[in-house]
Amino acid sequence: MSFSGDLEYLSIVDVIQLLHTTRKTGTLKITGRKGEISLTFNDGYLNGASHYDTGTRTGTILVEAKVIDQADLDRALAIQAQAGADRRPLIATLLENGLVNKDDAYRCLETLIELTIVEILTWKKGTFNLEADAVLICDEFRFFPEKLEENLNLPTEHVLMDALRIYDEKKRDGLLPDEELAEQESAPSSSSGSAGSDLTISADDLGLGDVDTIKRKLPVFHEPLKEQPRTQQATSFATTLKDAMGQLKQVTTLPETAMILLKTVATLFPRALTLVVWEQELVAEREIGIRNPATTVPGPVMGFKLPLISDSLLRFVLDKGHLFYGKSLDQTLEEQLYGIITPPAQPTVLLLPLKVGKRVVSITYADFGDQPVAEVPIDQLASCAEYASLSIESALSGAQQTAKTA
Repeated sequence: MSFSGDLEYLSIVDVIQLLHTTRKTGTLKITGRKGEISLTFNDGYLNGASHYDTGTRTGTILVEAKVIDQADLDRALAIQAQAGADRRPLIATLLENGLVNKDDAYRCLETLIELTIVEILTWKKGTFNLEADAVLICDEFRFFPEKLEENLNLPTEHVLMDALRIYDEKKRDGLLPDEELAEQESAPSSSSGSAGSDLTISADDLGLGDVDTIKRKLPVFHEPLKEQPRTQQATSFATTLKDAMGQLKQVTTLPETAMILLKTVATLFPRALTLVVWEQELVAEREIGIRNPATTVPGPVMGFKLPLISDSLLRFVLDKGHLFYGKSLDQTLEEQLYGIITPPAQPTVLLLPLKVGKRVVSITYADFGDQPVAEVPIDQLASCAEYASLSIESALSGAQQTAKTA
């Protein structure tokens, strides 16, 4: 089976999400102006990457992170060279010879994949092709079913979230090149064409006469990447957001702050729930639209608890402090949360953290219940959560100062 397309019409974010959701195994090759990049998937999980830039390689990343030194790298390369036909990939060689531990290898893999995805995000044009069930084995890949007993599979949603965050930060700081500008600068001018050539090919000649009428799909995973037209819903939510900001200026307690966030989120999602962080578990507090889908009024405290499993999406949001919005097949949500509140018709969910300082104190969960997925102004929700964090932090700090002087 083969799955191919054009990045101009289907973003790499959507492609990765699709492969994750459908649990594909294989090698995704992306070809652009700069060269070829590959990502490998095992049952929908990212587990390898190959970057066209030789400076973005396993050994380089490990040395720069000071996980290993150059001598360790040279030793592993020498072992590879002596192995002949039994030559093992670099990461396997490092692991088997005790030159790196699994956690460091895991972090290196995550860094490599994130850097590779960030690079692809800068490509405005390019093609992709999935060779299903064909997993390329080379020094930059970590999936070795024939030779390596322990696979290093990364949670695709988590890696994609971090890559998108890195992309946004680099774009904001002007550290990413504009590919379209680079193409214009490198393209020959129309006056420098071949002398005497009068061959003109139109879009119709190529069967592309209707290409401008094709609706380009925006990534649903991370809305801030592309500007969207201001819809009536966006205008309505802007009013809601303004009201929420005004209320947040007056907050004095965490429950008040969490309630304002819950009500704000509930204007966009049919079902919303506040999960309070408590040691190694989350405690369900107030909800809207879960017990009674017909109401928009917060219900009583629910009180059930969710364990914070190490590899769960909830744990990731808690540890990283990053908002999550997209399709999720997280096991904790499916087995724990949906066993209590029933699963939504679509797996698209929101996890919006509320922080005091750098510590997440609650997470607002939301989904679309039995309704279809709608567009959501994620960047505005993120701004609201940040403002809420600053407001409650300021209120708590002021209360502490008052207590000291009393």
